[in-house]
Amino acid sequence: MRVTSRPEDLHHTREHRPVAKGRPVTAVATAPTSEGGSQGGPRVGVAIASGIGLIVAILSLPIVLLAGGPLNGWVLGVVLWSANWSLQLLTGKLALNASPTAAVGMSGISFISRAWLVAIILFVIALRYDEEIGLTAGGVFLVAFTCDLAGRTALFAMRQRAQKDTPR
Repeated sequence: MRVTSRPEDLHHTREHRPVAKGRPVTAVATAPTSEGGSQGGPRVGVAIASGIGLIVAILSLPIVLLAGGPLNGWVLGVVLWSANWSLQLLTGKLALNASPTAAVGMSGISFISRAWLVAIILFVIALRYDEEIGLTAGGVFLVAFTCDLAGRTALFAMRQRAQKDTPR
């Protein structure tokens, strides 16, 4: 028996990722779906739900400036949220290939660690440097985080509904 390795076998695509038997496949919340017809209605909803945190983070700039908040606070809030979001996506991708128990553990530890890290950074900024920057950053971060979480929840609901409606 001869084993050969081809470059395409070394890097699994989402379509060709090996799956353990008897274990359902889960996907990162922002992964594209096959939903949507020629109208594009469901695809638009998926796109908006996937990026709602980023959309809200960017749209918060005029609100912060109109309220007299510091631009540095907005920038810090968006940077913290972007780093948090990136780490969440990375954790989700790592959890795809883990056992269910390990995936839940990784996700939980990541969620709590990211929350503590952001809180510590915001406290240090507010107490040591500038309270207004820290509070503005905290507000921007919380709004973007909350909208992102709501968007991921909506994506999950859309996928569950699509699976339920799909004949087996």
